[in-house]
Amino acid sequence: MTHRTAGSPPAHAANRHDPRVRDGAAKPPTHRNLGLTPTWHVGALAAAAAVALVLGVWSMTQVDPTRIGGSGLIDVLPPAYFVALALSLTGFVASLSLRRLVPALLTWQIMVTVVVLHGADAVIHGLPRLEASYRHLGIADTIAQSGQLNPNLDAYFNWPGFFNLLAMLSGATGTKDLMGIATWAPVGINILLLAPLLALARRLTANPRQAWAAVWIFYLASWIGQDYLSPQGYSFLLLVTLVACLLCVFGGWAWPPDRTRSSRWLTRNVTRLDGAVPRQGIIEPSPRDAAVLVVVCGLLLLAMTTSHQLTPFAAIPILAALLLTGRLRLRFLPVLAVVLPVGWLFFAASTFLEGHFGQLFSALGDIGANSFGALSTRVSGSDAHVFVVYTRMAEVALVWILAAIGAFMGYRRKAPWLAAAAGALAPLVLIPLQPYGGELLLRLYLFSLPFAVCLAVLPLMSDRSAGLSLRRAVGLLLMGAVLATTTIVSRYGNDSMESFNDDEIAVVNHLYATAPTGAVLIEAVRNTPWRFQHYAEYDYRALVPAEPIPDAPPLSCDAANQIARKAGAYLIITESQQAAAELRGSTPTGDLQRFIATCATSPGWTKVYENAGGVIFHIEGVSNAK
Repeated sequence: MTHRTAGSPPAHAANRHDPRVRDGAAKPPTHRNLGLTPTWHVGALAAAAAVALVLGVWSMTQVDPTRIGGSGLIDVLPPAYFVALALSLTGFVASLSLRRLVPALLTWQIMVTVVVLHGADAVIHGLPRLEASYRHLGIADTIAQSGQLNPNLDAYFNWPGFFNLLAMLSGATGTKDLMGIATWAPVGINILLLAPLLALARRLTANPRQAWAAVWIFYLASWIGQDYLSPQGYSFLLLVTLVACLLCVFGGWAWPPDRTRSSRWLTRNVTRLDGAVPRQGIIEPSPRDAAVLVVVCGLLLLAMTTSHQLTPFAAIPILAALLLTGRLRLRFLPVLAVVLPVGWLFFAASTFLEGHFGQLFSALGDIGANSFGALSTRVSGSDAHVFVVYTRMAEVALVWILAAIGAFMGYRRKAPWLAAAAGALAPLVLIPLQPYGGELLLRLYLFSLPFAVCLAVLPLMSDRSAGLSLRRAVGLLLMGAVLATTTIVSRYGNDSMESFNDDEIAVVNHLYATAPTGAVLIEAVRNTPWRFQHYAEYDYRALVPAEPIPDAPPLSCDAANQIARKAGAYLIITESQQAAAELRGSTPTGDLQRFIATCATSPGWTKVYENAGGVIFHIEGVSNAK
């Protein structure tokens, strides 16, 4: 007797009314009834992504950097760029909608989006973005040349892990000039983030389609720009890798749920709120392999601790949140996450602590100053800059609103949501504890983003593993288009001051060739692409920071004369300094041009060099002080 599932019709009955099937013959299999995706569909989508990549890179090479204004790249990008971006976004959603997921295709689609959206500075300017990138190259060069750390020279030397790594890279490869690595760091770091982000998302979402969509939204909403060659970019990569490893290997309750009254209460309420624990992405290693991974996780925490001041402290509430939601069974790890950075601060970074004790603890517990107060100082400057700031705030609000709706829908649909919500909210604990200024809010958004996007996909996608419906695909595409367009404004709105050109680098190189070792070097506004060499060999000063200054007074020649009074000094003013002053409101509008014109004729001032990127003055010392 042939076994047949109850309720299923006989084979001949199923084919009896099909004219295409002859009596007694089986229906030939097709891609549709096998649930497969035709190969040509995959090939066409891969080719479309390649076209988007070529068109996007070509369109960025057509941008004239001299035309970039206060609103950044959005005003100068050609229509072809937006066609390429639209093609990239459409290709990803179409790839996600296939009957069968093709991970290689989705990876290719995301990498194209990363290059088109996050590689603009590298393609358009061909130089590292942000003046901090040049400082970081200089610190690594100093360590590589001297083989020593000088904690008294700079706060960076109290957290040297990242710079030691750069110095080792320079020594191992024999490459002294890491300018190319710094230029392409945003693309490289985002690509390195792909694997740990996907592993994290697979453990916090209901199915692989939601996980891929969450990673995609992360790249579309990641406008912070901390992915440059920096300790924070490196430490964020370590943090995401650590959390992904813990979720995939060490998930579960850290204690027997019925051991104590409190554990029973916690387990019961967590299960009531979110009883769905996705099983995809779980790895069951052998005890030996698990022990090795525990050591690796400890080393990741240590690497973060030695590289950055803030990221290790952000890891503490995140690990605690995972522990309390039953997603981390290593009870000692949150304790280790506390001991390492606190111990490092009091012992290895004691030089920094002694000099900044008041600054670190004066704002402790002041939520207003560390949040809304810090935020209000950024809503200033030129009209274009204020527009960029409001765009950033709107994008953050959109992501968080989507995440809040997703958490509610996850609760109603009994889909995974609690661990992602806890991870997204956990970094906010740092607001009353870290007097980091306006930078803190930017970092907290970045720390919470990998978790928030796992919630943001829930209003846009179902919990089933099947392909997207047309309605959901269109909704996901529209949301992606809104986030991507907004990110062009929010990420590149300050491009005129965050990017540099060859003329400015030529001015800096001429300064180093002219000024003797040990000389005082002054920048009018703190936004100069220098210190990438001779980091410890000069006395670097700035007249004003590149920060908003309410009712900023005009610069005077006397401020520079006072610094140069004893032994003289060299003053450098560049294009990017003027852009920073205009955007941020560090000086009155047009004040730097007036300052140059007035001081150029002052006694003791001599113009040393000038090109389209800036000007250098030598200010005499003793004679100027009479």
